[in-house]
Amino acid sequence: MQRLFKEKNAVLISHYYSDPIIQKIAEESGGFVGDSLEMARFGSNSEAEVIIVAGVKFMGETAKILSPNKTALMPDMDAECSLDPGCREDEFGQFCQQHPNRKIVVYANTSARVKALADWVVTSSIAIDVVKFLKQQNKKIIWAPDRYLGDYIKRQTGADMLLWNAFCIVHAEFDAAQLPSY
Repeated sequence: MQRLFKEKNAVLISHYYSDPIIQKIAEESGGFVGDSLEMARFGSNSEAEVIIVAGVKFMGETAKILSPNKTALMPDMDAECSLDPGCREDEFGQFCQQHPNRKIVVYANTSARVKALADWVVTSSIAIDVVKFLKQQNKKIIWAPDRYLGDYIKRQTGADMLLWNAFCIVHAEFDAAQLPSY
């Protein structure tokens, strides 16, 4: 398989959530395993002309955004994070138009079309800092798509934030009653 990657001048980038076998192939072939932004950065910095993305659709879009002159391939174009269909461009765009005096901040786990509507695109590791900065500038914010992350950031910063009502279905399954007591 490594020969094929070399022949095609391709690199495999794989998300932490993908199957361990895919991760192993990525690592052994000179590819990368990491979070969505680091995957896209690796692909962009790679000499490879073809980036194969083992992840969900928005990860492939992000890889293409950071590498516009490269070919980005997705093994499954139907692979989605629930945050993506929970924040469709048309509905979110209408919501944003209803609040024109707010800065739009979107979490990176969404489609390229929703990212295009945003003033800021953030990862979870920089979201609080960006929102604090905007609050210091007396900016009101629209946050999308994940209401749980948005609510946490709102509580941490005290910023005036309108939260889009979407969430990751996997993370929504966590229930405080299920946590072990010590």
